[in-house]
Amino acid sequence: MSKVIAASAAIFLLVGCSGPKNKEGLQSQKPETFQSYQLSIDAERKSFSSLIESIEVVPLEETDNSLLTSASRVLKHRNEYLVINKGDEEVVFFDSEGKYLRTFRQLGQGPGEYQSINSFWVKGNVMSIYERRRSIIFRYTLFGDFIDSMMLPAQVGHVGEYEGEYIVEFNFNPILDSMLYKFGVLDKELKPKDLYLKTAEFDAAAVWSNENSVIPYNDGMLLVRMYCDTVYYYSKGQFQPLIHLNFGKDWYWEDGAIIKKEDYGVIENSGQAWDVITSLSDELIYTKSVIGFSHYEHHLINRSTGKVARMDLSKDASTEFALNNLGWEKGKWLVSMSAEDLLQLSEELGYDLPNLDQLSRSENPTLVKIKFKDSSDW
Repeated sequence: MSKVIAASAAIFLLVGCSGPKNKEGLQSQKPETFQSYQLSIDAERKSFSSLIESIEVVPLEETDNSLLTSASRVLKHRNEYLVINKGDEEVVFFDSEGKYLRTFRQLGQGPGEYQSINSFWVKGNVMSIYERRRSIIFRYTLFGDFIDSMMLPAQVGHVGEYEGEYIVEFNFNPILDSMLYKFGVLDKELKPKDLYLKTAEFDAAAVWSNENSVIPYNDGMLLVRMYCDTVYYYSKGQFQPLIHLNFGKDWYWEDGAIIKKEDYGVIENSGQAWDVITSLSDELIYTKSVIGFSHYEHHLINRSTGKVARMDLSKDASTEFALNNLGWEKGKWLVSMSAEDLLQLSEELGYDLPNLDQLSRSENPTLVKIKFKDSSDW
């Protein structure tokens, strides 16, 4: 939590993104139908292990070339896991069972070299990296051969590719000199095609988020934003709100208001949610909310019934399981976690870990696929 506080202390003006309050759609089985869910930070907590039906473990092989500082961003492509090793700004490839394959790294300032990996995606046999500092997309083959690079018309928070176009989250930066929008679509020449949610939030946030805000989902892209309680969906030229997280009085922002510098301390002691990370499958939603500067709250939502579980990720009285949310794989929540945390979770579940000695010796995190119980058992 100290990292959250340190990063947040640099922000003097923050922005809310208050979404629609419509509660329709709770009974819909269609994943692209707008839905609003009520979340409480005071509801009874359910222990993490009590919500889990089963887990699958994928140890990431540790070699001299695959020692990971973290596995906080992982992409599954075909039968391979591509792990962003953020400390070294490189992509480490593993097969579906976690066996090390190869490492890609073109860090530098020369032709075909990037200075950081801020957004990352794969289309077919092409791997793309967005470097925010110079606002450039670099493209490579899956075996690291440089193809080309393209400069965006503005510095953006995150970007992703969709049907030959580029979907962007602007992160409070202007486009076309002075216009400010929250999201947009750039054509294949990287020229603005469609812009969404015009705003006046210039210089509203002095921080960049490492959380990807442009996420492939079904036949389109999910769009999320810092300090926002709404998830948007873009597909085939249509942009719409998809998910609204209704915290009620526990949500700090009202009507997208921007507070002044002297009001900033109010957030710290508010006891309210003011930022939320959201991860969707067709059936479930996981959310991680920042409460004041004190702690996180975790919720699991069944999209068709609207049932919500307030998850307790506590390991003991003072610490939580350190999970990295990596999205969903075939209906299972994909996370990475340390061997120590995995061992404790396995003991709570009564699950016998394979290759326990190997896991205990490895410094690499482990990928874990979590299948949750039916919501009637929450």
